[in-house]
Amino acid sequence: MPNIFFMVMRRMRAPIITLILIYAISVLGLVLIQGIDDQGRPYHMDFFHAFYFISYTATSIGFGETPYPFSYSQRLWVLCCIYLSVTGWAYNLGSIFTLFNDQTLKRAVQYARFKNKVHRLREPFYLICGYGQTGRLLCKVLDDLNIRFVVVEQKEARVNDLSLAGFHSDPVYYAGDASNPELLKIAGIQHAMCRGVLAITGDENVNLAIAMAAFVLQPKLVSICRCKNKAVADNMQSFGANKVINMFNAVGKQFQMLLHAPHTYRLWNLLSDFPGQPIAGLVRPPSGHWVIVGYGRFGMSMRAALLQEGASVTVIDPDPQPDLLPAEFVQALGVNAPALIAAGIERASGLLVCHDHDINNLSALATARSINPKLFVVARQNLRDNHLLFEAFKPDITSIRSEIVAHECLRSIETPLLAQFLDLIKDEDEAWAKALIDQLTNLCHGKVPEIWSITLNAKSTAAVHAFLANPVPSLRLGHWINDPFAEGKLKCQVLLRLHDEEAQLWPALDTPLRFGDQLLFAGNHDAYLAHIAMQEATHLLDFARTGKREPQSWVFRKWAERNN
Repeated sequence: MPNIFFMVMRRMRAPIITLILIYAISVLGLVLIQGIDDQGRPYHMDFFHAFYFISYTATSIGFGETPYPFSYSQRLWVLCCIYLSVTGWAYNLGSIFTLFNDQTLKRAVQYARFKNKVHRLREPFYLICGYGQTGRLLCKVLDDLNIRFVVVEQKEARVNDLSLAGFHSDPVYYAGDASNPELLKIAGIQHAMCRGVLAITGDENVNLAIAMAAFVLQPKLVSICRCKNKAVADNMQSFGANKVINMFNAVGKQFQMLLHAPHTYRLWNLLSDFPGQPIAGLVRPPSGHWVIVGYGRFGMSMRAALLQEGASVTVIDPDPQPDLLPAEFVQALGVNAPALIAAGIERASGLLVCHDHDINNLSALATARSINPKLFVVARQNLRDNHLLFEAFKPDITSIRSEIVAHECLRSIETPLLAQFLDLIKDEDEAWAKALIDQLTNLCHGKVPEIWSITLNAKSTAAVHAFLANPVPSLRLGHWINDPFAEGKLKCQVLLRLHDEEAQLWPALDTPLRFGDQLLFAGNHDAYLAHIAMQEATHLLDFARTGKREPQSWVFRKWAERNN
């Protein structure tokens, strides 16, 4: 971007030169024209007094004739100067107003402000490329978690919406092409406080370009990319993307988990949800015959999950599907009764509506329920703004595209341990999952808990103190459940203990800890703040270990030793 000062000077060059010429001619005329002093003698005004007079006359201030009353010749010249200067100032003011409305200058000013704001960031932040439905949701959650973010969005209207959003911290944003590496550099991809880049625009080619730029400009940076097909996903991973989110594959895997292990799915969904949300109840989709209305990538993924669990499926779609058998396919939009009846809706146990348009999905849902009121309904919601309509129809499961991607992103940026834990719970049985859900539900009174991790390494003050400086008593897992400020327990639960490649799910509280352990916790906000304090203040950790308050100052320590 050009320097704003020189850009303004180029646009104002002609008006400023015009005004300078008017002043110069006016001053020169006053100097050359002869006047009469208070003694009746002829005199010529010097340049200082001439410039002084023109300065307050040309700006319409008016201060009288100086240093002596003017002659008729001088007054005639001043009259000409007045009209010339008014015209010059009008020309300059008009040019200034025009300049203020110049879009190029506005963009240059916004760019400079954006660059300065990013440069001044002193807190960890994430670079979010794309402010659609998913971006809005992620920004809100990150803001609630007191995590800063920088947004780059192509569409000006979305950036205007962002500027009006009620975030706790001042958002940093810019309307521009996120696939431009130079813009990503200005947006802070190489900033020391940048913790990751999220490529979640609606164009997967732009997301691929962002992944490439992140790999080249900052190879060790966490990069999370959204895509729609496997080829682009493979390409993104080849450029070092840490997490590639294919919404349709994610939906299929989640639905298959729900069909196969509903308690495990509920636990997985609980830990993936946004903190503070009510914990969803248990959902058990029925087996038997299912009707799928809409057969895009979403429908294909869901059909594969149903078939893998042994269900029979009939598809309704307006486009021909040569890969499906005639008995498995009805060519229609699926919003009227004949098409639904032909697909077997009367004997079906479940209905999946997954068109790209919410109105078609709701229409199909209403028609199917009028035929078979006992249907288990899974509905795809494309736009979050239509939530009132979907709440009115009350499907058993509502799959919201933006929330699916936002949950996947949040799991990846919140803590890597959470993603590992969610992969490991798939191998546990339903009773284990139900017991852990009950424990977490009681901890946070039916609300989704916060998730955080602790690493006991050389960077941790608590680890150095507990393992090296003061190793007695030995640090155990249960010490992190003790309240460091008062006698009692924190409202938190240990989910995972990881040491090298050894992972313990829901470990016992008497488990001894070792240097290098990574711990994953779930609990309320007070427990999270207590753990932050315990990692920095060693006397709080000692109190949690021993239950005794040790004096902190040198004077009180000596006093305690003397009394003992």
